[in-house]
Amino acid sequence: MKKNIQRKECIECARKLEYDLKERIKELECLYIISSQIDSGKSLGQILENSAANLVKGFQYPEMACAAIILDQSQYTPGTLSCENIKASLQSDIVVNGKTRGCVKIGYLKDGDFLEEEKKLIKEIGHMISKAVEKHELQLELQKYVGNLKNLVKAKTKELEKSKKRFEDLFENAPDGIVISQLNGDILKANRAFYRMLHYPEDGSVQLNFVRDKLYANIPRIRPFIFKKLKEKGFLEEMEMSLIDSRGKQCPVIGSFIFVEFDGRRCIEEVYKDIRLRKELEQELIRQNENLEKIVQTRTADLEKQKDLLVNKNKELVSLTDKLKESRNKLQTLFDAITDQVVMIDRDFNIKMANRKEGTHSGKCHKKIFNLSRPCDRCPGAMVFQQKKSITLEQKYGEEYYLLQAYPIFDDHGEVEGVLEFSRLITKQKNMEIQLMQTDKLASLGQLVSGIAHEINNPNTFIRGNVSIIQEAMKDILPILDEYSRNEKNLQIARLNYDVFKSNILILLDDMAQGTDRIKTIVEGLRKFAKRDDGVLNDEVDLNEIIQICLRLVANQIGRKAKVNLELNGNIPKVKGNSQRLEQVVVNILINASQAIEKKMGAIEISTAFLEKENEALLKISDNGKGIDGKTLKQIFDPFFTTKRNQGGTGLGLSIAYGIIKEHKGRIEVESKLDSGTTFSIYIPVSQKENP
Repeated sequence: MKKNIQRKECIECARKLEYDLKERIKELECLYIISSQIDSGKSLGQILENSAANLVKGFQYPEMACAAIILDQSQYTPGTLSCENIKASLQSDIVVNGKTRGCVKIGYLKDGDFLEEEKKLIKEIGHMISKAVEKHELQLELQKYVGNLKNLVKAKTKELEKSKKRFEDLFENAPDGIVISQLNGDILKANRAFYRMLHYPEDGSVQLNFVRDKLYANIPRIRPFIFKKLKEKGFLEEMEMSLIDSRGKQCPVIGSFIFVEFDGRRCIEEVYKDIRLRKELEQELIRQNENLEKIVQTRTADLEKQKDLLVNKNKELVSLTDKLKESRNKLQTLFDAITDQVVMIDRDFNIKMANRKEGTHSGKCHKKIFNLSRPCDRCPGAMVFQQKKSITLEQKYGEEYYLLQAYPIFDDHGEVEGVLEFSRLITKQKNMEIQLMQTDKLASLGQLVSGIAHEINNPNTFIRGNVSIIQEAMKDILPILDEYSRNEKNLQIARLNYDVFKSNILILLDDMAQGTDRIKTIVEGLRKFAKRDDGVLNDEVDLNEIIQICLRLVANQIGRKAKVNLELNGNIPKVKGNSQRLEQVVVNILINASQAIEKKMGAIEISTAFLEKENEALLKISDNGKGIDGKTLKQIFDPFFTTKRNQGGTGLGLSIAYGIIKEHKGRIEVESKLDSGTTFSIYIPVSQKENP
């Protein structure tokens, strides 16, 4: 039974293959007939009318199909069928020299679906008709301008020389090493960046061979692997490897390889991106490829079919055109191999050439690359046009940092006719640099706080001692003054009546004593907060005490914006951990809570509890601020993520707090709603011996 089913499936498959084969034969016959009509030498109108008549023969349902070819608003149809009231249609534009001149159109008079192969067929016929029109017009143009062929050859020659010079400038000024080598390892051509990368003379005076001079870190493995991949795919991209420089040191690079024809020989074009710096910063490489249209080859083939009178001149023109194409292909290959954004601009900042497809092939460079409505401040391109030398600088656009490099392109008169610009995204490196500076500032601030606390504590100690002595002295002095005031009714001290002085002096002294005690408490808190953290989690930490210490540290900042409500569980057990790091977590969350409050006077609620079932201590900090939206809430613990970059935020506070709680085997949970506030819940496990 199973074999019968398989046999039926095979029969059905064979029938389908036979049907598909017949359809493909019809399509090929249609292409052949139309191609014959194009080469028949008839007039263009007759060719188009005959082609429209034969077009329907290549489709699945020719008996209910109609076709038309429209060129310059003139319609050519076979006349046997009307193309009115069609149910489904396909068309392909007739494009001549980049301009749409008409279309090739076919339709079904009844319902029916077009096959993918039929869509390709109509597209190919549209292309053939486009080339036939272009060929016909080119023949007319050649007949009209035979006398100017010498000028055309001269112009092509000048264009070739200009293109070759531009290619050489780009080749030599490319920041990456580019090499063309033979299969045996001999280096035929290399730019200055390659020699500079390996510390060899940049003039190319040293003839190098990859195998003989052992330029690869692993010759027996690397070279055969490259050959194998090139034979399989024709190219090899993004291969991480190491080269050996003239000093014997390894230079990590990313290599790209492809087979090319150079001076009539099959060679390998190799591009090496120096990633020594990129290795340190772990920047991801991006590469894009783009193909050039093969217009020159088509036009050259048309020129070769002209009259015998033009054969010699045509051969010269074909030769020049081939060289131009080779030069442009080399230039495009170079562009494709460069991983940074590369554009070539003119004096009006218009993009003339680019190595990426993302809409940067035309328009103003500042608009296409950085989305700016006017030229950039400190524009490197403008500087190159003015100074006639290369420029390298860093620029910030929005939240991103870029390294910009600009190189001049000179014309035959030594004037800068264009600028080659390289742009590289370095935001990650700049953020790391800014964070290192911020860390250094915090370390310096910690040392400064420790010194200031010591300077404040010394005179405060004297004041506390002296106030205590004065309080005791006043207890002995006041009875004497009472006795004296009975006889001296108008007694005044410090310009105050004695009764007023007596009723307030002890209160003033008590306030002074309390003030000095508060100074002492604040100074001790600062010294403890700034104390060097050894990272050990061996403290017996009382969360309630941590909260009181942190509130004293941030009282001035919070007191201006919010009222603090405390609900502390007095029976909460101590947890094992690092008091300084937990203080850092609480201070960070309290400051964030105060900054989120935009009301005149908001509220911050702090509570502690012991979850006996989970054996965890719970600390909750809530505010009634502006809240956090869902998208931001998912990223608040990510390093370097901040919504307060313009206010000096680094995006590391909550990330560090998250890491500290993880070190204590705990977790942080966040609940927030826009315009309603945010609640941070911190859970820290309690050791078994601390479990009441």
